[in-house]
Amino acid sequence: MPTLQVDNVGQRFGRLLLFRRMSFELEGGASLAVTGANGSGKSTLLRILAGVLAPKAGSVTLSVEGEAIPKEAHPLHVGLVAPYLNVYDDLTARENLEFLGRTRVLPQAGTRIDAVLDRVGLAGRGDDLVSTYSSGMKQRVKYAAALLAEPPLLLLDEPSTNLDTVGVDMVERVMATQQEHGRLLVVATNRADEAAAHDRQIRIEDHR
Repeated sequence: MPTLQVDNVGQRFGRLLLFRRMSFELEGGASLAVTGANGSGKSTLLRILAGVLAPKAGSVTLSVEGEAIPKEAHPLHVGLVAPYLNVYDDLTARENLEFLGRTRVLPQAGTRIDAVLDRVGLAGRGDDLVSTYSSGMKQRVKYAAALLAEPPLLLLDEPSTNLDTVGVDMVERVMATQQEHGRLLVVATNRADEAAAHDRQIRIEDHR
């Protein structure tokens, strides 16, 4: 089972302190909700957990089968869905996923694409240009990209953004499957109902 160890993580931008002394541990199958007001630092924390932003203090260690993942490989073991991430409008959904598979050197990515498109509700639309998609469909492409490698750690920033009721149901199935398979899930949200659905909660403002 994967584990995520966060030790005394802190982040600031100039004089702006977002959080400090953030510590927690997650083991396989666990979920965590990160809560806080808009602009409090939820997205920043998720970027640190994804390994794409270095904290000003502390450390983040992702381990798989008891072995710590090296920092340079950490992002390759994480799936991230966030409003600020973009997909390529001039490619199809399939081409977006094929490009991701090549850049991340995912073995057998091609055989997974149809399955992951179906999983996010884009079966039959995978060969259409993303520029023809609605905002909700583009959000589904982001989920497909995050799930392509079956990551041990899945990070969802405002998971229901731009999604209709059917899309929200898809997200709930994705989250449930992540935990059922013994993997890790972290969700950033300012919605109390979303946060209450997870095993643990951390409020950004409590770490200042």
